[in-house]
Amino acid sequence: MKMKTNKFPLLIGFLIGALVPLFWGVLSFLLFNVPEGWFSRAYWHAVYITCPFWRINGEKALVLMPLLNGCLYAIIALIIAKARRSASATNQSSSGGLAN
Repeated sequence: MKMKTNKFPLLIGFLIGALVPLFWGVLSFLLFNVPEGWFSRAYWHAVYITCPFWRINGEKALVLMPLLNGCLYAIIALIIAKARRSASATNQSSSGGLAN
């Protein structure tokens, strides 16, 4: 039995994940002078949650961070797509395939 996968959600997930470090990098540059406080702590928590590979240091981070984050988001997109597909198949089989 051959498994059919739709590559579009994977591609979108990868692109969003790869652009997240760029977004946080630009925003961090703009907010560089924000004083230490609740906003700064909340900001960095959001960065580390949405981009766990932000802690990679050095020049290798320029390549690894978008690549790894894109792969992580693609895996999450695959899990969501499979869950939606299985939920849809369950709903169709329980209703007998008839429209209400």
